[in-house]
Amino acid sequence: MTVSSPPLSLSVVLATYNERDNIGPMLQQLKSLLGERHRLELIVVDDDSPDGCSELVRELGRQDPRIHLIRRVGRSGLSSAIREGLLAACGEVAVVMDADGQHEPEAVQRAVQHLLDADLDLVLGSRFHPEASIAGLSAGRQRGSEQANQLARFSLPAYAQLTDYMSGFFALRPDRCGAAIRGVDVSGFKFLYELLAVSKGNLRVEEIPLNFRSRQAGDSKLDNAVVWDWLVSLVHTATFRVLPRRAVSFGLVGLTGMVVHIGLYALLRSLGVDFFPTQVVAVVTAACSNYLINNALTFRSRRLRGRSLGIGLIKFLVVSSLGMAANVGVSTVVFASLQGGPIAMIAVASGILVDFIWKYAASSRFVWNVPY
Repeated sequence: MTVSSPPLSLSVVLATYNERDNIGPMLQQLKSLLGERHRLELIVVDDDSPDGCSELVRELGRQDPRIHLIRRVGRSGLSSAIREGLLAACGEVAVVMDADGQHEPEAVQRAVQHLLDADLDLVLGSRFHPEASIAGLSAGRQRGSEQANQLARFSLPAYAQLTDYMSGFFALRPDRCGAAIRGVDVSGFKFLYELLAVSKGNLRVEEIPLNFRSRQAGDSKLDNAVVWDWLVSLVHTATFRVLPRRAVSFGLVGLTGMVVHIGLYALLRSLGVDFFPTQVVAVVTAACSNYLINNALTFRSRRLRGRSLGIGLIKFLVVSSLGMAANVGVSTVVFASLQGGPIAMIAVASGILVDFIWKYAASSRFVWNVPY
């Protein structure tokens, strides 16, 4: 007498924001394709969508206990939603996919089967596999994704065999990937890229081709903040994650401030403006630019608006002025101790380092009120 093995417990995690028109059909397709084959758990992590997505999922959950809603209020972001869903998943295997219809539900079983047959830790669906289809990507998005993947491959040499580090579709074994999942920086650009980075090459990973379809309804979530997050993630990984991601972002914004400073200085001097007023205008403008960009990108989860934006600017200018004073003071002391000479560049670097640390730590705490 042959005893059949119990069905696999499978969790599917879908992170949503304003996906009311897509989530119902997606859940129905997943139930139809997987419900009889697995002990199914469908986890929807919604960032308090104003379009009523949470209310719809709650109603569907009342009708079908396999549907679970995690409604998040006061916190948001795709990576953090995915991590929260994976940590809540009870299945032996968990699959992460988009809720907008661009990831074909049929790919779930292919990914799960390959994960089990090859005894892997993680299987991702690649849009750039030779057998994949990318009808859902415009020519511009495709070029951008290909370039981003080339940079990602350079920064993750342990996974150089992969072709799509930014995929939003993957299957994994939570028991084997748990430590890496908990270690993901949820402010990162893409959860999969961050997961691979923190795993340090210790995961057994392969790909399957993914048919990437056009969005069924609603708007894409890609914006300038997402592109910035990718740049920060790349630099963060390339520098061995020594600094916090937010500090990396703060430093990159500082570089843009240098460009503003130098450009404005050159412009005003070319117009015949005296050195001192030129420097004052350039310094203040660069500081204002840094503040606004940091508010929009580095600290966007605590973004200041209205009256708070103006008060924050004043605080930031005060913090910046103290940082510049510390820069001059430290560099002068170090320069004197080195007694000049070419090695005195260490004095300049010391001043810049102290200036950066002070501005980052002080503005984090006193302007945006977040831990540094």
